[in-house]
Amino acid sequence: MSSVEYLQLLDWTARQVHPGKRGSTPHDLPPILKRLGVEGEMFCEQVRCFGRMFSAAAGQPRTLSSARSLRSDRQYYVRPLARRVFALSD
Repeated sequence: MSSVEYLQLLDWTARQVHPGKRGSTPHDLPPILKRLGVEGEMFCEQVRCFGRMFSAAAGQPRTLSSARSLRSDRQYYVRPLARRVFALSD
């Protein structure tokens, strides 16, 4: 099973309604990666390289660049690999 097929399976599973399950993803919403505006291959790259991409906080570089640490009141450092991977989706 490819990574993209696995993500499709996860999305499908989240949409199922079963007794005892708290809820499900509505069927009228597009799949999760489409809602996030993320390509499947880019998402897989993020998962593979997560530790090399992010240190203290994770997210889109433009969001992290504008955020500040509550502890030190400094901007978060966005590693170059994270900038490159996210640039693919812009």
